[in-house]
Amino acid sequence: MSIIVRYGNRLEIKNPGFSLKPEEQLGEPGSKNRNPFIASIFHETNLAETKGSGIRTMRNLMEKSSLAPPTFESNHTANLFTTSLLLHHFLNESDLQWLNTFSKFDLNTVQKKGLIFIREAGAIDNSTYRQLNASAVLKASNELRSLKDKGLIEQKGKGRATYYITGSVLNTEPKSLNTEPSALNTEPSALNTEPQSLIQELPYVLREKIKELGQRELDVEKIKSLVYEICKRRNCSLKELSILLDRKENTVFRKYIVPLKEEGKLQHTIIDMPNHPDQAYKSI
Repeated sequence: MSIIVRYGNRLEIKNPGFSLKPEEQLGEPGSKNRNPFIASIFHETNLAETKGSGIRTMRNLMEKSSLAPPTFESNHTANLFTTSLLLHHFLNESDLQWLNTFSKFDLNTVQKKGLIFIREAGAIDNSTYRQLNASAVLKASNELRSLKDKGLIEQKGKGRATYYITGSVLNTEPKSLNTEPSALNTEPSALNTEPQSLIQELPYVLREKIKELGQRELDVEKIKSLVYEICKRRNCSLKELSILLDRKENTVFRKYIVPLKEEGKLQHTIIDMPNHPDQAYKSI
């Protein structure tokens, strides 16, 4: 069953299952169907377009409407595919005025879109940059490196976990920003993973509920409610929640975080980069 969640600055469409194609290949010609017979019936009855054309159509229509292109996350662990649609008009008058302050850097349109996305989401990685601009891997890497060399963005993480945040030169205080503020424009503080320190940061009532929680507690709704209360009090990473609840990270994510997100009660602190190494969760 598909779930559509409306946030302040985006729509999220969640579907069970994960993509059979890598995220960077989404929208390219050709498709991989789990059930080619059903796909064929939909196509022959004109209930579906040409195979593999859906994402290209989405991108073209959103571009014509001057909207930010869609981004996609395929999560094998959670068996979930998420489409995010930012409710932001790219390169509108306000954006152009803001970008004019960096005219000396001679940025191309693709790089400008990347900077606007960072201003909206707080961060960007290579995969998201490629999805925004339909860029090849090498081209995206070169353009991100150029932005980094100019001091407009700053690299974090290594290897596949590499992402970029605003650099020292980049002024991210726009005159009118139509999204909720993101805390990622500052240097993330180190996560506190000491169990006693974490517990002491919570109010007495929550500390008592955690103490009463045993390994044999099977009431999923009770633990979900506790996760919601904790994340309402402070933003928590998956690791921190795992420590507080004394349960494995995979269990916490699968049984409590995913359902709360699907119910619209929990969201990422770094909205458009679910796999960000500094990701945490907050109650809404």
